Amino acid sequence: MTRMLLIACLLSLVATAAMAFTLTRGERASAQVPVPAPVPSVPQQLVMRIGDTVRVEGALIGCQVAQRGRRPVIECRRDGDLAGTYGTFISDRSVTVGRFRSGRTAQTILSARHGGRWRACTRTARRSRIASAGRGCR
Repeated sequence: MTRMLLIACLLSLVATAAMAFTLTRGERASAQVPVPAPVPSVPQQLVMRIGDTVRVEGALIGCQVAQRGRRPVIECRRDGDLAGTYGTFISDRSVTVGRFRSGRTAQTILSARHGGRWRACTRTARRSRIASAGRGCR
């Protein structure tokens, strides 16, 4: 039941990110420059660069392109206070869903590789950090 809930949560976050990209398509999106809504019948593609952000109009949801290591990552999360909220981190190789414990720290809830395996991290106590250290959940 918990795994199904986490999978559903992951899919809804990915769908939200996809909707954000669809709604703000343009040559170069920026949080400071409003982008006109695309004409629904004309398909467009948004090309983003490191540092670009996307916000969903009328919702407290946003995404940004960041660099983790040498890879670009799309980070999507709710605006405002982060404690108790979730974020999705998508790269060309993997997807991670994390729950923010504070504005600076987060715990991995789900991790997956595109075309590969996934892992749901179910425990949240200190004991789970020790037990899961070798399994990739932190």
